Amino acid sequence: MMNRTLMLALVAVAALWTTGSEAAQPAYSYATTVRLADGKTLNCAVNESVDVAHVSSEPLTRREQTEADVLATQRLRLLSGPTSEYPSPYTAPNVSCGAAG
Repeated sequence: MMNRTLMLALVAVAALWTTGSEAAQPAYSYATTVRLADGKTLNCAVNESVDVAHVSSEPLTRREQTEADVLATQRLRLLSGPTSEYPSPYTAPNVSCGAAG
């Protein structure tokens, strides 16, 4: 009786795990908030549409955009590891950043 209960519990957990993983968003697609060295806070959409991160249309300087891109894609570098195919969403991401708020 104990084995049957345990087996049913394992099947239920496996079914929930599978359902949750199929509906999950890809790890390479996310919105994040970054803080630049000058204290400016930006919302960034990485491999997402701009409206997901509520990115404003206020233009950034080249320095701000470069710093924001590096900070926003840190998670991708951790996920892809030292080697990854090119181009892929991990190695050639689409990053859009704008002022938070």
